[in-house]
Amino acid sequence: MKAERYVNGRKTRIAVLIFTVVVVALFHFLIPTAPHTYHKIHIVLRKLYFLPPVMAGAWFGLRGAALTTAVISVVFVAHAIVDWPGNYMEQANQLGELAGFWVVGLVPGWLFDRRRALMESLARANEETLLALVSALDMRERNTRLHSQRVREYTLLLANRFGVAERERRAIGLGALLHDVGKIAVTDRVLLKPAGLTEDEWREMRRHPGEGYRLLRRIGFLREAAEIVYAHHEHYDGTGYPRGLKGEEIPLGARLFMVADVFDALTSERPYHEAMGYQQAARVIRENRGKHFDPAVVNVFEAIRPEEWEKVRKRFADANGDTSIR
Repeated sequence: MKAERYVNGRKTRIAVLIFTVVVVALFHFLIPTAPHTYHKIHIVLRKLYFLPPVMAGAWFGLRGAALTTAVISVVFVAHAIVDWPGNYMEQANQLGELAGFWVVGLVPGWLFDRRRALMESLARANEETLLALVSALDMRERNTRLHSQRVREYTLLLANRFGVAERERRAIGLGALLHDVGKIAVTDRVLLKPAGLTEDEWREMRRHPGEGYRLLRRIGFLREAAEIVYAHHEHYDGTGYPRGLKGEEIPLGARLFMVADVFDALTSERPYHEAMGYQQAARVIRENRGKHFDPAVVNVFEAIRPEEWEKVRKRFADANGDTSIR
């Protein structure tokens, strides 16, 4: 889906660029330079040749700007050869315009490439910071290891098959990665307790979706992810917490996450159970269709081959080296 949208958007921009070049060149060639009124129009049309290089620089970077400017230069020079003015000042003016095409094309193209590189660097830095935070949280619980990163990849696998748009997909991935960030507000006495929790302790534990939401919603690029964090313990039948949301009241990202989270929990070694095989885990998820899980998400889950889940698990293997979903 992402690749298809990217290709379609790129094709549209190329088509608009070509259309602009053709229209400007066509009018430039068809409108004569005499009489004087037409000559004024002709000069205005020449200025429009500056537009395609700027558009190409903004849309495609330095390489796109250079290619477009080269095409514009060829068209412009061809017209100059056909109708080379006898006036020395007009000749100098046209040569100056030709040089100007390259300046206005290459400078925006270079700035576009530089801005893109900076944005990619910033995105990587944000990603690394979030991964460090999540790793610290996972290490705090000791027995989850790479749980958050695995769950993010499982959730994105479901989101891809569900046809989620790229912008929403990114928010879903961040929400899945940071789903347990609110546990930073849960005391070690409760979070690491090996035995069952008391009612008061459960009350404290159930605060973590709200705490995570309040933490993340203050950060601009994490506001959409915060909604998923807030709802990641809701159940499709309305029996979850903290708000008792039901059905499609629950954000799609949270509904995708529920299946991914439980699947990882069932197929991973935990102090309270051994890792299940794929078929056994899939049966548990199937049995909770319409209760804990959105039936549509379960359908998508079942359509994904076990080998694809296994591939994700191998990329984020726990420290004990057990990577197989049997």
